[in-house]
Amino acid sequence: MEISVRTAAASLSVFLDHIIDYAGLFAPASLDMTTSVNNYSRYLMHAQRWALGRFVLPVARLGEFRTAKHFSTDGWQISGILSSANIESELAFVSEFNLHASGDRIDILEVRVGSLYEIDQVRQNQPPGTTVFYEVPLPRADEFLPILRHIGACAKLRTGGVVAEAIPAIEHVSAFIARCAELGLPFKATAGLHHPVRCTRPLTYDLNSSESAMHGFLNMFTAAAIAWAASHNGRAVPRLALETCFADRDRTNWHFGEDALTWTGDDEPIQIDVESLRVMRSKFALSFGSCSFEEPLVELREFDLL
Repeated sequence: MEISVRTAAASLSVFLDHIIDYAGLFAPASLDMTTSVNNYSRYLMHAQRWALGRFVLPVARLGEFRTAKHFSTDGWQISGILSSANIESELAFVSEFNLHASGDRIDILEVRVGSLYEIDQVRQNQPPGTTVFYEVPLPRADEFLPILRHIGACAKLRTGGVVAEAIPAIEHVSAFIARCAELGLPFKATAGLHHPVRCTRPLTYDLNSSESAMHGFLNMFTAAAIAWAASHNGRAVPRLALETCFADRDRTNWHFGEDALTWTGDDEPIQIDVESLRVMRSKFALSFGSCSFEEPLVELREFDLL
């Protein structure tokens, strides 16, 4: 068994705390249930298990999950993905699962919606003790995000996919995070964030995969920290700085110290102290889903950050 020892600087440990929700069932990994369950069980003993978040599971596959996890009675926190075509029946399935599962619990739900009617469907059938992250159409974010804030829900931002067209432009993701910060609306991200900093990489693990510029998770959560710090202190969110941060491909512009994170990719260095990072991560930028837990950590080690 690996021993959990934090080798990272304090600011990086806070930055990464339970940040990666493991989504091995999803593309581009698309692993089978048994492999995904075995992987997550192994990651719970990983040296950097403090960076591991929830197990991401389509609610429609709960039966498979129960069969695959027969070897362990340890309770897992699960993020359940709802299919918009079967919202009511799947929410009932979640309620039944949480009532009878031995230790495992779906406490987070994620659902893609395109209308207020779908949001109401979820609200009317939402199981007790769950928090819902709504993935709304990015072009209509200004319309939907205030509604999510009003009903006490959370937002979800899709940042990539297996085709280049699925990767939103820098100005769009920056505007999304800025608006969430202005509203005080917590969010999570998903897809396309395997790499620490913005880079051009293959979109899948196929040898013949096409390549595209991809967002980095250091960019994403640093931009979130900048937006949160400004809004939390009554200042206007510096949207241009967020765009500059998202576009930054130079790993050496990130400096993780014991007291603060400093990003030097703009005209003036921006410093976020450890306590501000801790509050931001716990109340605002909550996690990102990734089909790989180890790949992001390997690249951080290559950057001499872990």
